[in-house]
Amino acid sequence: MKLFNAIRNANWLFILAVPVAAGILHICATMAAPYLTAASAYNRLAPALPVNRMQVLSVAAPGSEPLPFMSPDARYAMCSFDARGGPIDVSATLPADQGWSLSVVTPAGDNIYAAASVPSRPTPITLVLVPSEDAFLGVTPEARGIARNIQPPTPLSASRGIVVMRAPDKGFAYTPHIEALLRDAKCVARPF
Repeated sequence: MKLFNAIRNANWLFILAVPVAAGILHICATMAAPYLTAASAYNRLAPALPVNRMQVLSVAAPGSEPLPFMSPDARYAMCSFDARGGPIDVSATLPADQGWSLSVVTPAGDNIYAAASVPSRPTPITLVLVPSEDAFLGVTPEARGIARNIQPPTPLSASRGIVVMRAPDKGFAYTPHIEALLRDAKCVARPF
């Protein structure tokens, strides 16, 4: 009977408010976490990478990886880009093997572009990274009446960030092929 009276006299509004408040606090903390970190991934990687040039990173080994928890079964090529001086052309080909990917990440940690390999065919990627305020890249060949036989580049609005190309490390026999494909990826400023 005491238990029944205690349940009946409980402050149900308070009991329901506690989990709701905890949920709101959890969501706020999760959303604020990228802005509260002292050393973000961008702040760690950008100074070590050449600007507007793709660099193949050495094999990640315990204690020597550029970022914590990088996968030891993958190889990486990265480019720190700065499009404030003009557009940046990014091109790469993801082979028909599973596990290859290319992504573009902003300094705030937002992933603004991602592509993964398709097992049935190679995936060519052509991007143009432009500053946020500069979206016009000129009149397209189609608009001028010229047929284009290649896929046009995809424009992305981003002033700064990092392009990350990831390849699965399949072992020593595949290393030259994987490194050649990573080296073929380009991240260059457009000439004026």
